[in-house]
Parts: sequence; structure tokens; C-alpha cells
Amino acid sequence: MMNQMKERIFILMGMLIAVASRSQTLPPKQLSLAQAMQTAIERRYDIRANKLDADIAANKISKAKNEWLPTLKADGEVRYNAQLQTMILDGFGGNGGKEKIEVGTTNFTTLSMELSQNIYKPGLNADINIAKAENKAEQQKTAEKENTIRMQVAEAYLNVILKQKQLQLAKDNTRRYREYLDVSSERKRLGTILETDLLKAQTDLENASLTEKESTQNYDLAMKALKYQMNIQDDMPLVLTDSLQALIIVNHLTDSHVDMLERPELKQLKFLEEANDLKIRKENSKWAPTLSLTGNYTTLYQAADFKYIGSMWTPYNYIGIKASLPITELWTRSANKKEYRMKAAQLEMQYQQKQQDLNYEVTKNKTELWNTTGNIQSAENSLTLSRTLRQNQFNNYKLGTVTYSAVLDAEATINTAEQNYVKAVYNYLLAYYNFKKLNGFEASK
Repeated sequence: MMNQMKERIFILMGMLIAVASRSQTLPPKQLSLAQAMQTAIERRYDIRANKLDADIAANKISKAKNEWLPTLKADGEVRYNAQLQTMILDGFGGNGGKEKIEVGTTNFTTLSMELSQNIYKPGLNADINIAKAENKAEQQKTAEKENTIRMQVAEAYLNVILKQKQLQLAKDNTRRYREYLDVSSERKRLGTILETDLLKAQTDLENASLTEKESTQNYDLAMKALKYQMNIQDDMPLVLTDSLQALIIVNHLTDSHVDMLERPELKQLKFLEEANDLKIRKENSKWAPTLSLTGNYTTLYQAADFKYIGSMWTPYNYIGIKASLPITELWTRSANKKEYRMKAAQLEMQYQQKQQDLNYEVTKNKTELWNTTGNIQSAENSLTLSRTLRQNQFNNYKLGTVTYSAVLDAEATINTAEQNYVKAVYNYLLAYYNFKKLNGFEASK
């Protein structure tokens, strides 16, 4: 028994190890920024849910159109009359002029078919057009949500390659401090520097290693955030094919025009206004009656038995035109119209506010693009100078003509310049994609 248990445990452990090793050897997925955006659109549940809202709205159009279809109803009834209805004939017979007569049969069976076809129904065309307008509004709502998701993915993607670049800078920083320590160790051996300078170099290397470790952790967290935005598993290895430098080369804004009327936020409100206006028209048409063509065919079986003999069936049928007017709904018409008018005013105010919001976004993003473009050029110039300064100071330190503090000053300068340049590129790309969002990411699709 114990041997069987051990064997099962070994088999289970082997399976777990196989699964773990397989997950570790998954081939990395090559992913560009445009592909990351599209992956999120295809995989996120909130996008799918919004698309279902649009499908539900489209189905309401079909439901409204179905009101024009004829209504065909079939009925059947078998009735057993345990006691027949009694009719009293006044003025007949010898019982005080009143004669009692039982009317009907024990078995009363009916089979019928009834047809009703709307000829005119007030508000039906309005219902169809309301459903169409609401469907268009839902489509614009989905487009707005997709734009938001694309921007969130862009921010997450850019953050990953920012953290990746910062990690690379941290590794370069660690490498340089290791060089400083090697030179300091040699100079200490030659007796040209003090013990404190060597200790300082060792401490700086430890600090640089810690910064590199923190940069690695930040990169891992940024990658997890990107996978979350795309709704993919954490264990899926990714290789981002776009870099900050590559993106800034291809993403130059050549057209700063934004067609505000094509923004999904504004179009959605316009379609909702259209639907609300149609509801007011529908209320105005409630005074008119509904006209419908009706027809009926019924056959009766009336007898004391349940043999359903053919000769005992007696059919009848009719056709006609029916008019109906819901009186009580007329009393609520004014209250409904008042509500829809208030809704119209509300939608108009929302439209005006949204226009102001979008105008501010355009101005803000244009300004950010302009500022970040200039910042990149300044950061490039500063980075070139700081690299030259650092190399000169390092060479002088090897020769013993400058102190270790002078090298550290140059190192601090190049660290600042590198971080400023990377952040300037990142901020430009962030501003660029924020601006592209205003036109619906048409260039990213």
C-alpha cells in the first residue's frame, strides 16, 4: 500500500515538473504597440460586453419592425356543461306566463383561428427610428471605450519600454562604477589615493547594484501591468519589438487637425438627442387610434356526447376593421413630454460641456507635443556634452590628475542627462498618442 502511494506521489510530482518546465519554455511572443492595442480590443471582456450592448440595441430594431407582422392565434376549448344555463321566457306557457328553457349542450367544443394585422399604429415608425438611433449611440459608446483602452495599452506599453531603458541605464551605471572601483583599487595599491576613496568607490558600486535591482523590479511590474491591460496570462513571455527611439522616428505628427464632429463622445450624444426627439413625436401621436384588420374562423361542436361526428360541427367566420384608443395613456402624455423636454435640455448641456472638454484636450495635447519636442532636442545636446565630460574626467582620474569626487560629479551629470533624455522621449510619445486618441487612433489601426 505504501509503495503504491509513493508511486502515485512520484507520478504527480513528475507531471507538475513537466507542466512547470513547459510554462518556462514557452516561446516569447513578439509584440508591437499596434499589436498590443489590437490584442486588448480582442481579448478584454469589457469591450466584448460593450459590443453586446450594441447587438442588443440592434435587436430592438428587429423587435420594433416585428410589430408590423400579422398576429395569428389558434385557440381550442372543450367545455363540459354539468348544468346548462336556464333562460326564462316571460309571457309564455301556463306557469304564470313564465317558461323556463335550458339553453346549450353538454359538450361545447370550439376550434378557432384569429388573425390581426396592423394597418396604422401611431408611434410604431417612431419606435423603429428610436431603436436605430439608440443602436448608433451604442456603437459610438463602444468606439469611445475602444479608444480609451487603446490609450491605456499605449501608456502601459510605453511604460514598459521606459522601464526597460531605465534598466539598461542602471546596468550601464553599475558597469561604470565597477570600472571606477577597479581603477580605485589599482591606485590604492600604488598608494596614490586614500583608503576612504576606495571605500567610497565600493559603496557607490553597491548603491548602483541596488538601483539596478530596483529597476528590474520596476520593469517586471510594468510588464505585468501591460499584460493586465491586454488580458493575457502573466506567464506569457513577451518581447516588445518597439523601442522609444524607434517609435519617435516613425511617429511624427504631420497633421494637427482634429475633426471634433467625428468624435464618438459627441456623436453618441447627438444620436441620444435624436432618439429623445423621436420620443416626443411619439407622445404627440398618441391621440390617434390604432387601426387593424381582423379576421376569425371558428368551428363549434355542440352535442350531448363526445363523438365529434362531422355533421355536428358548425363553423362561422368574419372579417373586420378594429380601432382602439388607449384613453388612460392620453392622460400621461403631457408628463412624458415634459420629461423628454428636460432630457433634451440635459443632453444639450452635456454636449456643450463635452465640446469644451475636447477643445481643452486638443489645446493641452498640442502644447505638450510642442514642449516635449523642444525638450528632446535640449536633452540630446545635454546628453552629448555629459558623455564627453564623463569620459574626460574618467581618463583624468586614471592619470591621477583629478579626484574621485570630480569623477562622481561627472557621473551624476551623465545620469541626470540620460534620465532626462529618456523621459523626454517618453513624454513626447505619450503626448503623441494622447493626440492620436482625439482622432480615434486611425493611424494605429
